[in-house]
Amino acid sequence: MPRTALIVSTGRTGTQFLAHYLDSNYEGVVARHEPPPARWLRMASHARMVGALSDERLRALLAFARRHYGPPADADLYVESNPFLAGTTDLLAEVWGDPTIIHVVRDPRDHARSSLNHGTASGLKGLANRFLPYWYPDVRRILTLDHRPSPLESAAGLWVLINDRLCRAAPLSSDYHRLHYERLFEPSYAGLREICGILGLAYRETDAPVAPSERMNRSRLDVLPHWREWSRTQCRALHAICSPLMQQLGYGQEPEWLERVVDDA
Repeated sequence: MPRTALIVSTGRTGTQFLAHYLDSNYEGVVARHEPPPARWLRMASHARMVGALSDERLRALLAFARRHYGPPADADLYVESNPFLAGTTDLLAEVWGDPTIIHVVRDPRDHARSSLNHGTASGLKGLANRFLPYWYPDVRRILTLDHRPSPLESAAGLWVLINDRLCRAAPLSSDYHRLHYERLFEPSYAGLREICGILGLAYRETDAPVAPSERMNRSRLDVLPHWREWSRTQCRALHAICSPLMQQLGYGQEPEWLERVVDDA
């Protein structure tokens, strides 16, 4: 069997690009983005969060996914870039044989913006998130909020639920790595270089069939602007849900942000 690496996150973190880059640029590497049964895994993960699905059944679903959609026998390295695995991270070692785990975390403010501008709260996606059971995690119930969350608060809640689970499951893996999404696409592509190093691959740029500068699955709507254009109410709503995890993961230290979220004297 080939070596296995799983790239996990909240989504909206470059997972599609990473699969495309790794699959296209390296001999012997097979990289897939959200392979089937991704939608079932998504709903199963969210059902488990509220106690509606047992660990035993989720293990069986993961084992089924690995048997039928997992690594091809002739690959040297199999990479699955799949945010829908995030809620199952504490079970992955049992099913996948202790794979390399790469946890990509993004600034919650930018994650919320990207998510809403990608249509999470509108159109068919919005209807599915509101009415299809377990398609979206029950943020209000799990975080014990005393009100129905706004779309911004729901995106913030998803960020907390997934990243908290990934951080808490990290000690269960012998080969866990966490890096910031922002470093993937900075001018030097330091984060992408780091991922290549973790996987034992030589970073490719100028000679790569898929360039590091390629972007995929961009947001197309203009629902939410950059956080510097948010109202104080919006800033405080996200801060109330995401703090202190966002500070723990290195976000939210800008004086301008702190001025908006701290209580008035």
